[in-house]
Amino acid sequence: MTTAPEPGGAPGALSSLRANRNFRLLWIGQVLSDLGTQIGTLAYPLLVLALTHSAVIAGAVGTAASAAAFAVRLPAGALADRLDRRRTMILCDGARAVALAALAVLVATDSVAWPVVMVVAIVDRAGDTLFTPASMAALPLIVADEQLESAWAVSEGRQYGANLVGPPLGGFLYGLGRALPFAADAVSYGVSVFTSRGLRGSFASSADGASRRGLWAEASDGLKHLWRDSLLRAVLIQAPLINFAFNGTLFTVILGLRRNGVSATAIGGVEAVIMIGGIVGAVAAPQIGRRLSLRQSILLLTVTGALLMLVAAVVIPSPAVAAPLAIPFILAPATNAALFAMMLRRTPPELHGRVNNGLLQVAVALAALAPLASGLVIGAASARWAMVLFAAALAAVIPIAILQPLPRTSEGAG
Repeated sequence: MTTAPEPGGAPGALSSLRANRNFRLLWIGQVLSDLGTQIGTLAYPLLVLALTHSAVIAGAVGTAASAAAFAVRLPAGALADRLDRRRTMILCDGARAVALAALAVLVATDSVAWPVVMVVAIVDRAGDTLFTPASMAALPLIVADEQLESAWAVSEGRQYGANLVGPPLGGFLYGLGRALPFAADAVSYGVSVFTSRGLRGSFASSADGASRRGLWAEASDGLKHLWRDSLLRAVLIQAPLINFAFNGTLFTVILGLRRNGVSATAIGGVEAVIMIGGIVGAVAAPQIGRRLSLRQSILLLTVTGALLMLVAAVVIPSPAVAAPLAIPFILAPATNAALFAMMLRRTPPELHGRVNNGLLQVAVALAALAPLASGLVIGAASARWAMVLFAAALAAVIPIAILQPLPRTSEGAG
């Protein structure tokens, strides 16, 4: 078990987390797993574009990977509550390491075709979808309840850090050789396996095995719990459009700049600048969370995000598009930290994996279509119109957020 959190708010909590060996190992494993995912986020579409010269096919590959994640997300949550969480993380990143190493060899020997890239991208995303609920369900087993917001904010910082480093690293490695980003993916997943193996303690499910039902029946329990909870149900109504808009915007930046002749390294730099907003937001998340309700955070995120996406539509295909898009990401970590802390507190431990993935399943349902939508609009019109589409999607959330008020995060822990 963890040590008690230190008094004095966020600084003491962060100090206590740093002293927690299991949290450090979990965090490092998540960083490496996320880093591999983010390297692939840029490398996959660049490779498909190089092989096919088609934005539509590049978008279709991205959507196929997202669709695979969508298909396995609910059973993945149930499996996270059935299986040992540590073992699940080891198996997921072990399989991803093998798949990415094989792809790197095929690319290096000029033996790859775009359907093969799509298959590996699907394996990569499916592995990430299985890894995430297992690592999330392990979190309350290794940190004290009072540390959940701080632990999640640190995890958000980890994710944005991976988002910051991954795309430019992927672009830089791709510029050196097409196979290198995929080889780097394989290494990151391999090291994640060893950090997961180092976790100490029991990470098995606490639920009684005799009460088990069918996998899909158990998977639906997460959605049922979310829908019965009025606070979480309000979030479910808003999240799909938000994620569709943000995911589509990032994909539009990649395709729009590349079609305008911008180098892979420069595109990675643009994605990194956008993610700086997330890093700043992760650092400021405790202060933002104390000053804004969850409803206010969502409203501020959607209003500013929609307006700045319209600004980005004017700026693209210039690399300066990074500046307006970085700003909305400042609010995202505080909003997510408050939401997931509320979700964990309002959910029995034996349902953590299923509720987390049920929430993600709904939240990213439309996001699976974002790469394809981006590719189709860019192919038929331009990146500017794709950006307008995603700004409109985000703006559609504003009246919903007004009509679906949420309490202050401190009141949400019931």
